[in-house]
Amino acid sequence: MKHIIAPLTIMASLSLLAACSGNGGSFAYTGRMDVDPVTISAQATGAIESFDIHEGDSVQKGQLLGQINTDRLQAQRKQQEAQLSELDVRRSSAEAQITQAKAQLALARETLSKTEKLVAQGGATRQRRDELSTQVQVDEARLSSLQSNYKLIAAQEEGLRAGMEVTDIAIRDAGIVSPIDGVVLNKFHYTGELAAVGTPMVEIANLSQMTVEIYVPLSVLPTVKVGTKATVSASGVKKSFSGSVYWISSEAEFTPKTILTEETRTTLVYGVKIRVPNPEGVLKIGMPVDVRL
Repeated sequence: MKHIIAPLTIMASLSLLAACSGNGGSFAYTGRMDVDPVTISAQATGAIESFDIHEGDSVQKGQLLGQINTDRLQAQRKQQEAQLSELDVRRSSAEAQITQAKAQLALARETLSKTEKLVAQGGATRQRRDELSTQVQVDEARLSSLQSNYKLIAAQEEGLRAGMEVTDIAIRDAGIVSPIDGVVLNKFHYTGELAAVGTPMVEIANLSQMTVEIYVPLSVLPTVKVGTKATVSASGVKKSFSGSVYWISSEAEFTPKTILTEETRTTLVYGVKIRVPNPEGVLKIGMPVDVRL
């Protein structure tokens, strides 16, 4: 949740920079507590069948928050199942035909082999041998055709099963599921409304992990590193919170358009983000806090 801070606000924050404390290196900066929200978008198109959550509700990772209608997908799935059953019957028939063709070919080859021996002994005519040779060739061609047909059926079945997997994924994606443990911040749509793929449905954030952005002057920036420890305190809250820097801006805010002088350099500030554990939920979004590095 990005807060837009006007230049005057940043400069005011800098004016609140406290003097060095007794340890010789601690400065106080002002900021506001924030979170990194997750926006859950629809992954299917259709009417929202159920969406019974409310802003402020606690949700858990994997929890089903809502459901987009899947009637068409379910009908498509049944049609695919019927086509698969038909292919199963065709495949079984093709297997039986192949088994029969193999047996017939084996018999024809055996008969041809015996006939060739008889021809050599004068017990059979060459015409009979040629007829049997032709029959073997016909049986071989028939078996090859049946095997090709079987492969075609197997390929159709594989393609259909892949299509069924896609349908199953689409049915699964019609469910609106929370990817994290958190709290519902904003709900954008309601039961009965139409959703499309990519439509933002709900915004969730993990409030046990807060962030705060402060702005430090150029003169202090060299002492701030990713991982630098910070202490965060809020008005009305007795305890303070420990955090650490996880992001430092690579560009200065409000850089003067003219060439920098020694005087104008001190007006440069850099954004610094700090992650603050908030397991008890004491810190709230938008709460003003003081940060010491």
